[in-house]
Amino acid sequence: MDSTSKEPPKQKYLPLRELTLNSRPLVKRAIQFSCDGDLAVAADDSVHVFVPEFPDLTRRRKRIAEGGDPESSDEEETNEQKGKYNPETFRTQYSEGSKHMPVSFPPLDPRINKELYDAEGMPFPYDKTSAPPKPQGVEKDTNGQEDGRDAGDGDQADGVEGDDDDDWEDDSDDSSVDDDPAGGGARLGSNQPYGAGSGPITSVGSSMNHVVKISWSPSELGVNRRPILGILTGAGTLAMYGDGDMAANVLGSANGYMLQRRELASWLVLWGVGERMMVPGQSPAYSEYIRTFAWAQEIGPGQALLATLNDAKEIAIISVQTVVYVEEVSEKGRAVGGPAEKTVWHVRELVRFKAEGPHLPVSTMDPDYVPCGTSFGLSFGPWLEDDGGRTCVLGYLDRNYVGFRKLRIDKPWTRGQLPKLQVENKDTHGQCVHLTTDGFIEFEQGVSRCRDGLRRCLSVLTPYRSFTRSCYADMVVHPPPDPARPTPTPLYTLVRLSATPTTPNWYETNVPSALAADPSSPYFQWARSIQQKLEVLVPADMYQKRAYGADDSDSDEESDDGVLMEDTLEDDEGVNYTGEGLTAIDLTTDANVAREVKVVPEVHPHRFRFHGLTLSAGGGASAVLVSAHSTQHPERGGWHTQRSQVLFSYKPRRASGRSLSMYMDDDNLNFSLVSSMSTEGKLFEYLYGGGPDVPGVHYPLSSDPRHAHVAQIFAPVVRNQKCEVCGAAVTQSMRKEDLVGCEKGHFFGICALSGLAVQKPGMTRSCGTCGFKTMRPEILLQKVPEDIKEEVKGVIGRGSCMACSGKFLN
Repeated sequence: MDSTSKEPPKQKYLPLRELTLNSRPLVKRAIQFSCDGDLAVAADDSVHVFVPEFPDLTRRRKRIAEGGDPESSDEEETNEQKGKYNPETFRTQYSEGSKHMPVSFPPLDPRINKELYDAEGMPFPYDKTSAPPKPQGVEKDTNGQEDGRDAGDGDQADGVEGDDDDDWEDDSDDSSVDDDPAGGGARLGSNQPYGAGSGPITSVGSSMNHVVKISWSPSELGVNRRPILGILTGAGTLAMYGDGDMAANVLGSANGYMLQRRELASWLVLWGVGERMMVPGQSPAYSEYIRTFAWAQEIGPGQALLATLNDAKEIAIISVQTVVYVEEVSEKGRAVGGPAEKTVWHVRELVRFKAEGPHLPVSTMDPDYVPCGTSFGLSFGPWLEDDGGRTCVLGYLDRNYVGFRKLRIDKPWTRGQLPKLQVENKDTHGQCVHLTTDGFIEFEQGVSRCRDGLRRCLSVLTPYRSFTRSCYADMVVHPPPDPARPTPTPLYTLVRLSATPTTPNWYETNVPSALAADPSSPYFQWARSIQQKLEVLVPADMYQKRAYGADDSDSDEESDDGVLMEDTLEDDEGVNYTGEGLTAIDLTTDANVAREVKVVPEVHPHRFRFHGLTLSAGGGASAVLVSAHSTQHPERGGWHTQRSQVLFSYKPRRASGRSLSMYMDDDNLNFSLVSSMSTEGKLFEYLYGGGPDVPGVHYPLSSDPRHAHVAQIFAPVVRNQKCEVCGAAVTQSMRKEDLVGCEKGHFFGICALSGLAVQKPGMTRSCGTCGFKTMRPEILLQKVPEDIKEEVKGVIGRGSCMACSGKFLN
């Protein structure tokens, strides 16, 4: 069946188009997709986070449940929009709902980790020493205002003669923690000295603290089972950003064809590692400078492993867990709509070991010295599971050396408890490879079997074999189409540092044409767009005009020296062209008249610099971060003139109305990978990665055994519920579509999990993929008897939508 024979209506699906950012990163690998389709883009001192919008497919599910054609609902919706103004035509994906977070200044307060020590029952080492000393005479009055003067005199607060009390910065007051109930936004003042590691710059706190690396965590780790974002800055600080426990802001649907959207206003700094921010299990003897970090692949809901590498070549393995406690609310307790789930982070260092190769350090004064060092030289391989546990390989880079260390976690790993982690005493494998700065290592997704019966996980190392031929900016490894039949070489796509008209090999891939976005071309859409812009030619004298593209009155503008600007151009041999001596015959309309005209050479005006390349969770969509530059003159301007663009590549959507099991015979679809993805990731792949329909979103899952179990638990409660308006019985005979009513005609919404009537506002939370509303856990616990509350906690403790396994918005 041709997957593109019937095109879905474009009004319901936002297209992926380029994004223009008013920033530019200072490092490579500055863009990354999350498992749910969220996009993080690093800048110099900040990070952009974009949240996708998903279509509302409720009509499709209803038609399928009634036995109708799923495609006819799309046709009806398209016909309804004909002749009407449709704002969705002018909107694109990621155009709204983004967040721009400054992360470099001010420096983070180490007291953000106090809750980690409280969760482990350990004393916090910075209770008395983390806050700067308060100046004399600074006290708080009854209104909470600070008074910096003693009554009756004008003594200086800091004891320095000639200074005034108003010069003291009150942002370093200890009240910054007390006023922040979440504890995530506490910061120290800018006058607080800090530093980490043994470097000459970072040890004294002189780093500009720019963004060095960003990386999303595995799925189901943070609040509402969403991933968190790790951001490493130049000061050696690794901070984790994500949703807090406060109520999130959910925006309404833009129109009747899109679901509700979530804002990132509830994002805050959850905890941190490095510099003075210690986690339980670490020694407070010295501050640690984090050089790089890496997340292990998904282990389980609310469980993850984090690896950090410091400047002393020590790798620390940190256990990261979240435990959600459901608090019961009485009728006379808190407001029903308030947050009643508390997420507790359990972060603890498990083991630390040296990670260094056989090569001795080389002095910078050595004539043969070559720079070495990277912020991307740490990566986890895929997990290999057996009956007793799971094993993976941790790869790291040192000076001209790549090493692999084996790790193993024994089963079971009970949530909330420390795992039994075993680390080999020496590297399982190591190899000497010539490397220079910014090398990185990537693993192929999945573990395959070799011919000799052993299992393997392929890794791709990107060394700099020379300074002119192998300057890789970024590389991604595509998931194999069939894990049972692995390719001899992993499928990869790489881009080099710059794309210019004279460097045709800036793009390289070995992905078969059948897996590409366009089977007729091996290039992604963003690669074709860049190549087309590189092939543009303009006359040199027109491009060199100072006021080219402006009014004619400004074309003869004089330079600062009072001399008219003269356009020049040099060819590859250094010959200076001013247009003199180059003539040609121009035949006019009069054949008897011929005149000589100047031949002006043409130039390529554009070149591009690559800052990162990333793939979606299923590998169907890709994005690249580039910045455009001129080939004819150097850049002018400051930070406010810097721009960058995010370009996308995607695949056409498949024909709808087919379940996931119907795609198992498709050779170009990795069935095991799609099955293991999150619901948000599956829906994103359906929209832009050529993925199949999503169960629970495109068609209902009435045959799911979990639904029958939940319906059996709440069946007695549903039968006996009363209307809180008039006291009449709520009966299913009064049900109309998504509403259920009482005998006197009062109608209410229905909880998708229990089937109970939602009779008060603020009692539900919405799913971000299917749109169903589910009662909050504390409300459901009030509705059931005491003898089955433990069973209900086990059902609602999953924290996901029972209709599609999606994540909640709030």
